[in-house]
Amino acid sequence: MLQLLDYDAIIFDFGGVILDLDYHATRRAFEELCGCDWQTLYSQQQQTALFDDFETGRIDPATFRDGLRQLLGQELSDRAIDTAWNAMLGGVPLVHVEFLEQLRSQRPIFLLSNTNAIHQAAFEQRFIDDHGDRHSGLPTLFEQAYYSHHLGDRKPHASIFQTVIDRHQLDPSRTLFLDDSPQHLEGAKQVGLHTAWVPSGQLLQQVRL
Repeated sequence: MLQLLDYDAIIFDFGGVILDLDYHATRRAFEELCGCDWQTLYSQQQQTALFDDFETGRIDPATFRDGLRQLLGQELSDRAIDTAWNAMLGGVPLVHVEFLEQLRSQRPIFLLSNTNAIHQAAFEQRFIDDHGDRHSGLPTLFEQAYYSHHLGDRKPHASIFQTVIDRHQLDPSRTLFLDDSPQHLEGAKQVGLHTAWVPSGQLLQQVRL
């Protein structure tokens, strides 16, 4: 089991590590909507350029929805697209909130997520609905929360990790990055960060304070 207090700072991935995530729920939702083979367009391992552009903020939600309609060959409503797209998003379990609260009292912790504007609106509202009695918003759990579509960059690019290091003057040799996607760890290693793979949904089985 990984001892987090061995490090001076910790950078967390979000979906699958802190947020419950089910990629198959979005696949099922879109396949029910249009009978398409969603897996050829988007998965945890790879995705088409439309999704990369959305995750890096190069296109806005309206352009993303129009791109999906074109890819799928279906005139779907904005609401239908957003509902299916957000189907993968679960909540942040209370035990994760409590764990992060305890950790942040002892170390600076950061969030670094490949995400997009539609997902951000949904998961931040869900967090307030679930934990608004404890926190005014998800970012308050962290020293800083970084989202790919705000930075114009995404994991596994080494540059996105370097941005976090530079902005907070972190020592990579004393900083740990955790992610449930093994391919994302490679960029972190390139800038000298320690890394750990956390199987989806197993954060508290893999780490301790």
